[in-house]
Amino acid sequence: MKFKKLAALVLAGVLCISALTGCGGMDVNETAATLGEQTVSLGIANFMCKYQKAEMDDSYTSFLGEDVWSQDLYGNGVTLEDDLKNSTMEFLHEMYTLKANMEEYNISITEEEQKKIKEAASAFLKANSEEAIEEFGATQELVEELLSLYTIQWKMYEAMTVDTDREVSDEEANMRGYSMVSIGIAGEYDENGAYKEYTDTKVAELRGIAKKMEAALAQKDLNTVAKEYKYEVKTGTYAKDDTTFEKEVLEAMNNLKEGQVSKMIETKSAIYFVRIDKECDKEATEAHREEIIADREYEVYKNVLTEMQKDDGWKVNENVVNKIEFHNLFTQTKESTESKSESIENTEGK
Repeated sequence: MKFKKLAALVLAGVLCISALTGCGGMDVNETAATLGEQTVSLGIANFMCKYQKAEMDDSYTSFLGEDVWSQDLYGNGVTLEDDLKNSTMEFLHEMYTLKANMEEYNISITEEEQKKIKEAASAFLKANSEEAIEEFGATQELVEELLSLYTIQWKMYEAMTVDTDREVSDEEANMRGYSMVSIGIAGEYDENGAYKEYTDTKVAELRGIAKKMEAALAQKDLNTVAKEYKYEVKTGTYAKDDTTFEKEVLEAMNNLKEGQVSKMIETKSAIYFVRIDKECDKEATEAHREEIIADREYEVYKNVLTEMQKDDGWKVNENVVNKIEFHNLFTQTKESTESKSESIENTEGK
């Protein structure tokens, strides 16, 4: 069984990507949760779970097997299936909170946007087989509801974050270009995938190689020395407060000027040599500036949302949500190279 993903729907500049709810014989009109006078249908909750599951099935099952959804992957006493149901209900809490507060921000869906929503929902239903539509409980009403929720979310996000501080200094945004060679000294994986720690003898051997490379760097550039000792030179950009590097590495990098190469930098896991190639990578710096602003906006959004949700009376009907069951596995395929449209196929029983 295959169904095409609903085409991206652009509403007033927002990309609203939607798909359909499913029922598998359940009553989609049952109440899965309530928020004041608002009700969240089992149909919407079921769709969100099934669609997210379909998105993850290929990658999860390829590594963890077909019974992955019944496994307790995080060691918290909860199966992956129940984890997904819980996160889905948290997401729906967010969406319906925004819907409940949209009047306070003078947010509404225009007639033109509603027209586009109806057209997109209708196109989705026509593009899919009756079998797929029945499996996911797809109806015009449910698709429109979901598209409306995403549209409200986008509009509310903009309204809630309008006063975010968007001034980012050049110093804070700056991204420096670097080249790096790393020599692992902790251990390695063997041909069977088992990890083995290096012996003291092996670590001493690697330190000896690193010292020879350090001496060679006094006369030759980093790329030449790395090639001679058969190590790869990796390049990238970083900010002065980057959290992906170990403390010793970041400190050494920040103390280098453009064109300088570090001495040996040894941590518990590796030995590094770093060269600063650019004091400012303009393209990466502007991208980082936008990331900082986006992070600030999201922080503002989450803080406002948290206030909205305080003592809001959100209640999940667990008995109803538990009617959502994961029986089938799905795989994403492309129906043709011409249409480029993705579909999801039910592989159960093949």
